[in-house]
Amino acid sequence: MTVRKRVLMVALLTAVALSAHGFGIGLAFGLEPVGGLPGTNAFLSVKPNGSPLLWGLGFTVGSEQVSIGLTGDYWFTNEQLVGVLNYYLGLGFYVGYARMNDENDIQLGGRVPIGLNIFPLSPLELFLELAPTFTQRIADPFKFPDFNFGLQGSLGFRFWSR
Repeated sequence: MTVRKRVLMVALLTAVALSAHGFGIGLAFGLEPVGGLPGTNAFLSVKPNGSPLLWGLGFTVGSEQVSIGLTGDYWFTNEQLVGVLNYYLGLGFYVGYARMNDENDIQLGGRVPIGLNIFPLSPLELFLELAPTFTQRIADPFKFPDFNFGLQGSLGFRFWSR
């Protein structure tokens, strides 16, 4: 089974498992000028209804490159800021893997997602997020510590089933 089929199968099984309780599912697109997303710049975004957990998964498969990224966030708050505009704040992790020109690059890190979201029409949510990051890079040759601070940013949408 190809990587693409496996990822789609996991995404579909997750969607079916979450459908009994409602969930938001959509896409997040990396804002490259501020750092994008780990591994790729388009993510599947899944958030169970009533849960503080949010998951993101993205991948790119090309003839000379394979990239995979995963984020997991715990939102401490998602409150009204002004009118229909909400803000959220959380703590999370990410893993990014890239293989290009026979070289592997793995990034493991923590992140602090800070975002704005709005529900302009039911069941559509729009969001903008910035996440300061703390990263340990694992490459050949391995060097520890190889810590970096960075920033990830995304713009996206989720459709909610209730």
